Amino acid sequence: MADIVTSQTRIANRALILLGTTTRLISVDDDKPLAKQIRDLWHESRRTGIAAHTWNFALHRVQLNADATAPAFGYERRFKLPPDNLGWKPWPRDSEFFFEGVEEGGYLLTDAAAPLPLRYLRDIEDVGAWSPHFQTFMAFQLAMDLADSATQFSAKQQDMAAAREAALADAKGIDGLASGERTTGNARFLSRWAGSRVRRSTNPLGV
Repeated sequence: MADIVTSQTRIANRALILLGTTTRLISVDDDKPLAKQIRDLWHESRRTGIAAHTWNFALHRVQLNADATAPAFGYERRFKLPPDNLGWKPWPRDSEFFFEGVEEGGYLLTDAAAPLPLRYLRDIEDVGAWSPHFQTFMAFQLAMDLADSATQFSAKQQDMAAAREAALADAKGIDGLASGERTTGNARFLSRWAGSRVRRSTNPLGV
């Protein structure tokens, strides 16, 4: 059997199945009003879905250089967050990389020295780079968003919101099994306000 490649169109059609409609799309790029609506929603739905959990496929590590302009007060330095950032993940309190900082206006404000070791969720547009369980969850996210915006599906909105939460819980469980790092899941429960300065390391990415 030939491999079936998951695509934006396949996820969109799965969302339509979840909504109980018999409509199917040959392509999300066609001229049908429903296809246009899906295209209009896709960007926000994707970003909302990725931001909903610390997905292993979306986690990325970088070292940030300090910005030339320091904060007006309160912190010594600021660091520009990456343009594809959907949420930086504070290091656990027992990590050597844990630092005090707060996000303001697209920057991280902190007293920590550069380079700043950062772990964050990337906005990954390539469906093929998503994990299978996130691809499934994305169909539920899109179905809920369609139900909320398309009047013909409005009665389904509450049902789809509940189904989306159940799908998210299932996907989180599977995603957790794919990580052997003790701190990955815990990081999402920490506030963006942290409680101690980063301890220096000569190799901040070598966790």
